[in-house]
Amino acid sequence: MFDRTSVGLDIGSKWIKLVAVGRSGDGGQLKTFGQTETPEGLVENGLVNDPETVGAELGKLVEQLKLKGKKTISALSGQQVYTRLMTLPAMPIEDMRTAALYQSTSFLPISVDDVTSDILPVRQMEDQEGKKEEVFFVAARKTQVENLLKTCQIGGLNLTTVEIEALALNTLYRSYFISDKVYGIINIGAQRSYLSVFQDQTLVFNRAIGFGCSAFYDQIPKLAGNEISLEELDAEEHECQGILGELIDELARSLDYFRLQNSKDQINNMLICGGCARLGGIEPYLSRVLDMKVQVGNVEPLIKLPGNVSEAERTELRFEYPIALGLALRGGK
Repeated sequence: MFDRTSVGLDIGSKWIKLVAVGRSGDGGQLKTFGQTETPEGLVENGLVNDPETVGAELGKLVEQLKLKGKKTISALSGQQVYTRLMTLPAMPIEDMRTAALYQSTSFLPISVDDVTSDILPVRQMEDQEGKKEEVFFVAARKTQVENLLKTCQIGGLNLTTVEIEALALNTLYRSYFISDKVYGIINIGAQRSYLSVFQDQTLVFNRAIGFGCSAFYDQIPKLAGNEISLEELDAEEHECQGILGELIDELARSLDYFRLQNSKDQINNMLICGGCARLGGIEPYLSRVLDMKVQVGNVEPLIKLPGNVSEAERTELRFEYPIALGLALRGGK
């Protein structure tokens, strides 16, 4: 019988998360999920520095969830993933891949011999020079891809596809933006955040920001005098605004840059996810400072959860598993 199960793997600096989803149409049914701590210091800026040790830890989770040998999709992230919107003459897709890689020599900080790359077509256009195509170029160090593949092999997973986190999140949340021509997703992880902008459901802008929710966990004892959850804090409080200042400044600069490059397209809708989306009052606070509707994403429009999933597990899935869930959904496309 054909296996309709897709597995999504999200390896972060703090946690390794794994989900299996039974695919059905555009959505899916959650079959199993789990996480384990990432060995300290072995995953930095998206790069698995020690595939043997991380793979062994992943293998324990794979055995626990009974997913050994399953086809898996995972994601690349960090400062060693390079993206750029390019305009190229219209030509066959393979020729455009070659042309994009050649053009990338003008901005990539490393040799093209050391990267693996791909393009995502955005739109076709025509000017006095002829037909052209706008594409979104993505490149990553070969070492990053090779180490991820080795980690999966050691962990007992069959890695078949690798993409970037923004595309996985768009797959999970696309039902939020059916009526939006342009929209954004902010993923606030443990060490870094990412702002991704989509136009007609296609990624056109992706910016890494050096802010993570670990900044809050480092400061919580000073803010509250004891250990409390992010949900119990208030984003409108002066101390919280101070911690969020770097993130807000970077978001504002990035959005201003996008608007300068795309003066005809307005972003009116933004979704946030990741650990820092737990922060109390973050939706109205970001809506006010960014002057647009901002809401926390939910996984259930496209993912059906089993009846025995507890409220605590629903919360965990909502805030901590969006990338893994989106990857599992994309694995079925």
